[in-house]
Amino acid sequence: MKKLTTSVLIVALTSSFALVSAQRSKKDTTAKENQIEEVLITGAFGIRKSQEAQTSAQQVIKAEKLTQAGNPDAVLALQGKVGGVQIKQTNTSVDGTNSIIIRGRRSITGGNEALVVIDNVITTALALQQLPPDVIESINVIKGAQGSALYGPQGVNGVVVVTTKRGNKNGRMTVSLNSNIDFENVAFIPERQNKYGQGWAGDRIAVENGAWGPAFTDPAWAGQSLPYGIPLYDYNNDGQIEVNPDDSALTADSPASIFSKFGPYGKNNVKDFFKTGTIYNNTLSINVGGENSYLLMSLNNVQREFVVENDKLNRTSVLLKAGTKFNKWSFDASLNYFRKKTSQTDPYLYHNLLQASADIPITMWSDHRDTAYGWNMYYQNPYWAIDHDRRDNITNFFNATGSVGYKVNNNIDLLYRANVQFTASEQKEHNDGFHNLLLDDAGINPVTSSIYQSQYNRTDYYGDFMINLHYDITDYLGFKANIGHNYQYFRAAQNSAGGTGILTPGIYAIWNLARPTPPIQLDNNTYAANKHAVFANLDFDYKGYLFLNATARNEWNSVLAKDNRSYFYPSVGLSFVPTKAFEFGGDTFNYMRIFGNITKTANATAVGAYSINDLTSVPAGYPMNGVISFIPNQTPTDSNIRPEKVIRKEIGLGLGFFKDRITINGSVYQDDTKDLITRRTAAASSGLQNRLVNIGKMVNKGVDIDLNIQPIKSKDFNWTIGASFSKWNTDITKVTDDADEVSLGGYANGWGLYAVKDEGFVLKASAYQRDDQGRIIINAANGNPLYTTALKSFGKIDPDYILNFNTNINYKGFQLSAVFEYKKGGKFFSGTKQGFSFSGQLVESAEFDRTQGGFVMPNSVYQDVNGNYVANTSIKTGGNDYNSLTNYYAQTYGLIGENFILDATSFRVRELALSYSFSSDMLQGTGLTGLTIGVHGRNLFTKFAKNNNGYSDPDTSFTTTKSNNINLATDVQGIVADNQYPSLKTYGVSVSVNF
Repeated sequence: MKKLTTSVLIVALTSSFALVSAQRSKKDTTAKENQIEEVLITGAFGIRKSQEAQTSAQQVIKAEKLTQAGNPDAVLALQGKVGGVQIKQTNTSVDGTNSIIIRGRRSITGGNEALVVIDNVITTALALQQLPPDVIESINVIKGAQGSALYGPQGVNGVVVVTTKRGNKNGRMTVSLNSNIDFENVAFIPERQNKYGQGWAGDRIAVENGAWGPAFTDPAWAGQSLPYGIPLYDYNNDGQIEVNPDDSALTADSPASIFSKFGPYGKNNVKDFFKTGTIYNNTLSINVGGENSYLLMSLNNVQREFVVENDKLNRTSVLLKAGTKFNKWSFDASLNYFRKKTSQTDPYLYHNLLQASADIPITMWSDHRDTAYGWNMYYQNPYWAIDHDRRDNITNFFNATGSVGYKVNNNIDLLYRANVQFTASEQKEHNDGFHNLLLDDAGINPVTSSIYQSQYNRTDYYGDFMINLHYDITDYLGFKANIGHNYQYFRAAQNSAGGTGILTPGIYAIWNLARPTPPIQLDNNTYAANKHAVFANLDFDYKGYLFLNATARNEWNSVLAKDNRSYFYPSVGLSFVPTKAFEFGGDTFNYMRIFGNITKTANATAVGAYSINDLTSVPAGYPMNGVISFIPNQTPTDSNIRPEKVIRKEIGLGLGFFKDRITINGSVYQDDTKDLITRRTAAASSGLQNRLVNIGKMVNKGVDIDLNIQPIKSKDFNWTIGASFSKWNTDITKVTDDADEVSLGGYANGWGLYAVKDEGFVLKASAYQRDDQGRIIINAANGNPLYTTALKSFGKIDPDYILNFNTNINYKGFQLSAVFEYKKGGKFFSGTKQGFSFSGQLVESAEFDRTQGGFVMPNSVYQDVNGNYVANTSIKTGGNDYNSLTNYYAQTYGLIGENFILDATSFRVRELALSYSFSSDMLQGTGLTGLTIGVHGRNLFTKFAKNNNGYSDPDTSFTTTKSNNINLATDVQGIVADNQYPSLKTYGVSVSVNF
């Protein structure tokens, strides 16, 4: 019935406006002619409007801004250039991944990432990362909800609209070649103490992973050439140790084969492990076009050799775009294909490196790649891991889009756009294993060999049918409407298998395993879902200075229950340009625009395909003796779950001075979410852990301000300055009926990310007990501080505000550009610093003589026999000897989460670039139409808060872990693991040639 009603409505609207158009008198088109030269911005569903007609905040980044510093990743190229946008690296390996968050969060459990749309087709940030920036014409970041309302739930977090180049219109063929060569180096390594060497509790032990050994100045050890690590043995042709029956069992005191002078090794032994990485990025594009047809062909190749030896990426992408018009028909088609191949080792390699004390000669193990253990008996030799613990991935991605348009008359045209995306990914992991018979008696565990492989295939279909209407209702009132239907379908299948015990070395196939079954994994899953929607977009233009936009969308989503899968999203917005309506201001105050909107949308991303169904799973330990067993889903979803509902309101102001030499654009907004989807703890009697239900509420408020100045504008010299300020605050007004907070991931006892009523997204951790004056309370018997068992809130993960600054100077062919970013405040948890507390790497743990025990805790008190708090001036925290000090840091300090929550404040030089473009006169007779050469740098300088001694980059976030004590969501902002590779700084040169 609803489909029939919609069809009748479309026919009625078409007929009514056709009649109005036929009866009205001829309109004065002066206002229209004045707007012809205005820049049109591509928004939702490819609808193009002038900036003045936009009723919500949007910011356009042109191609030259994306490519000015040679970044091969279009997502990272946006960093620092768009106000209100945070881009964080969720994976810092050779094939890193990123998240895009616009104006904070609107959900606790559901997705908060922006929607990515490429050439009017919904896709992902991962697909944008693979798209060469050289083929992008512009990126429009839709911050306000009303601009993205037509996308319904998928646009609730804002939209990144990407438009690729279309080819020439002048009839000529042009060829361009853009080449970049980049060199990458580790930007910083966490500061570690360099006064004490390898060992434990003061003893120098050659196989310990701790830096709790003697001081480098200790006369008993200083300057001596000492053994490091486990003994190294010869191997036979089968990779096994040549065992001599007369050899005695290995002990911790056995001599090692690597000797080094006792003292700090090199300038920084961990940083010395990393090499200089390289990125070769080449793009060849051919453009052919005329008045009615165009053709674009682009071929790109990126080869990256990471800062970790043998970690590599090779990506080749092809983009073909073509279009033609004849009579009333228009046809457009594009094909985008990329093939990406990566090889990398276990990222926990970095965690292991950070456990090395300053005297470990790490690089000397490069010549001993056949032994799994290096300088200690607990963590693997990184060079062995590089050769014997690999993860190889091949991904093929096809994206085919076709559209056909038909112009019914001057006022009506029809468009159908269809898109098919296919992703096929194959991953193979293997660990060759290691077993040294001589190490067994020393308690050194063998490394079990294993193979794991998986295949993932996904098919997405996306289709739009649109009726576009445009009429002049009166001489002063214009009208446009876009009415359509959208259909989306996806199907994904994953097959995986693995096991342990490689029978024949070097053959990485499941049939070559002794145990090709769990505990690693055996999986075979298929998922499918679809959604379809009808939508309408209405635009009214009164005299070119008053604009009204209204949208409506009704969507049906198959992942929800039948009674809840249909939902309606309306929006309305208004834009008014007083400087066009009235005569005032002149050239000094030449422009003013006021806009506002209100939007209703939703979010159902927390609900997975089939999750509302009664599902079972295979429990741990099964199959057992050939018998299978099943248990109910321990974390089910309420079968009546509803999408989260979001009401978003925004008002904004745009100002122009001195003929737009100075422009200011700002907006304030508020997002109200109800029916938040949250995991609620289930009763123990139910046998369930938790259930996904609707219950919470939250409010997100914020402000964005963009300032652009052009101090100098002449024929030979142009200087532009851009700055932005953004700030938001998220408040959780309700979590559940019986709880004021919910955990979003973290360590079971010491820390975690929580959504807390009246606080928002905060980090909570165990904390020092303090008296009413804020002094730390210690145990008078041993000096150790007392700490809470209940977790304490330490503040929000979101920054207090973000400042972006960029500038471009052009002088006679020279161009200098720079991008800076400053984030103030916010908190994050550093897993690296926590690891340092155990291994003895903390700088503060070496600021006194360890052999004399601990230190007097500053600003500490203890309780006397009368219950009064007495200032502590003599009782040492960490005891009176080296052993007790080691135990304090490893067993007490490391459990107090407050120690590892850091200020996320940072200042960064995101980009610096200098280039020179040769003039056409200089290129005469060369056959070239353009030549530009340049040098650039990215992330050249970073400054963190005082309590972050390079421990972790707050612009990264935790996604995966191997620890059984961790329970994390897909992407937990505010928590940085110690397995994230360090941030990199990049230097490069670029050449752009046009024929």
